[in-house]
Amino acid sequence: MDFDEIKEELMNQLPIRHTRILPLKNPIESVNEMHSLGCWTAIDLFQFSKETKRDTPALFLLPFDRTLITERFKEFLKHGEKADLVIDETKGNRYGTLHIVCEFTSDLSKDMMIPIVKGMLKDLNAPYYSFVSETWVVKQKKPYNREMDGKPSDHPDRQEKLIVCTSDPTQNIMTMKDIADGKLTGDGDYQTTKADISVGRFSNFFRDDTEHTRH
Repeated sequence: MDFDEIKEELMNQLPIRHTRILPLKNPIESVNEMHSLGCWTAIDLFQFSKETKRDTPALFLLPFDRTLITERFKEFLKHGEKADLVIDETKGNRYGTLHIVCEFTSDLSKDMMIPIVKGMLKDLNAPYYSFVSETWVVKQKKPYNREMDGKPSDHPDRQEKLIVCTSDPTQNIMTMKDIADGKLTGDGDYQTTKADISVGRFSNFFRDDTEHTRH
């Protein structure tokens, strides 16, 4: 495989489907408020996807304050809008939320998003973010071992979930709701962990290390 073929393959793996900035009247002032917004957004995204008979995409949700963004991000916005890569619906308003919608096709496509989101967190000076996704979870008494037990999606005791994971430099907050017959069921599970405890590949990009558990 020559360089051009490798470049084309990498571009095909890029999972971003669209990037949109939606307006907010007021800033998001806490990680709990960020998580609440992430949960409501997740429900809306799930229901819209089912109504349109599409798979629910993954979503990164970042707070946006126009006065805090770097010059690099301003350039990204300017050129991204011209190329129809970014849709800015804030109409110049100060506050908003950056939505990065993704469709993952492989572990490589997932790994590619880690430095992209980390870079955007820095360019936005964002103190927290949320990640939304459908996923498979296996509940068992012994610790789950991917190498021994295989992929969760292939496990006979798998359970489909809609997850929202919100992180700031000190903690992770996760809410999981069961999915059954294409509908959300139950009250959902809620948990918090310290920032240095990984709860998934996309949890807590504020950590200094580059290791993220693969799910």
